[in-house]
Amino acid sequence: MQKKAIQFHRITPDLQFCGTWNTPAQLERFLCFFRDNDMPVVLPEEGPGLIITFDDGERSFYDYAFPILKQYRTRAIVFLIAGYIGKENTWDISLTGRRVPHLTWDQICEMKEWGITFGSHTMTHRNLTRVSDKVLEWELNASKQMITDKIGECRYVSYPFNRVNAQVLRSAREAGYCYGFGGDGTDRMLVKKEAVYITDTRQSLRVKVYEEPPLLYWYERKKQQIINMFTITTMVMKGL
Repeated sequence: MQKKAIQFHRITPDLQFCGTWNTPAQLERFLCFFRDNDMPVVLPEEGPGLIITFDDGERSFYDYAFPILKQYRTRAIVFLIAGYIGKENTWDISLTGRRVPHLTWDQICEMKEWGITFGSHTMTHRNLTRVSDKVLEWELNASKQMITDKIGECRYVSYPFNRVNAQVLRSAREAGYCYGFGGDGTDRMLVKKEAVYITDTRQSLRVKVYEEPPLLYWYERKKQQIINMFTITTMVMKGL
C-alpha cells in the first residue's frame, strides 16, 4: 500500500453548512473499515500504510474525534493553525455567523501525552503559493517555533488548501520540517492527502486509498479539487 494521508477536518454531530466535515459515527465507521481491511495506520517515519490527519485544530477534535481514536487505539496527526490556538475561528467565513473555537494548549498537551502528534498548518491558514517570500517564511517558521516551544517538537507541515509549489517546498525544507502534506506523493515533503468529507462512504474511501478503479479515482480527486476551490474563496474574500 502506498503511504498516503487520509485527511479529516471538522468532526461534529451537528449539521454544518460546508462540505469539509464528518460525523463522529462516520469517523468510527471509517476506522473500523481500516481495521477490518488490514490497512495499517502509521506515522510518516514508519513503514507503508495510512497516515490519519486532521487539519485546522478545532476544539471539535478534542470533543468528538479524540475519544474515538482512543477507543480504537489509533494514532493521528493534528495540524494546528498556530495563530489561532486557544482562540475562536475568524479566518474562515461561516454561513451561520457562528465562530468555532480552536484547541487550547492544555488540550493539546493532554492529547500529546496519550499519543496524538501535532504539526503545523501555518500561522494563519493562507494559500502559501500566493504570499510574498517574507510572509511565506513567517507562516512556516513562526508556527513551527511556537509549537516546538510549547510541546517540544513540530516535524510536519500540512499545506493549506493542498497548495504547494517549488518555492513553498524549498521554504518548508529550509524551515526544518521532516515531512510535508500535500502534493503528488513523489517526495517526503509532498505526501499525498486524500480528503474525506461528509459525502464519503466506505466505497469512496476504498477508491481513495487504493486509487482504483482509475476512472472512479479520477472522479474522487476532482470532487476534492472542487471543494478546495470553494474553501479557498474564504481567504480571497477576507484578503488573506
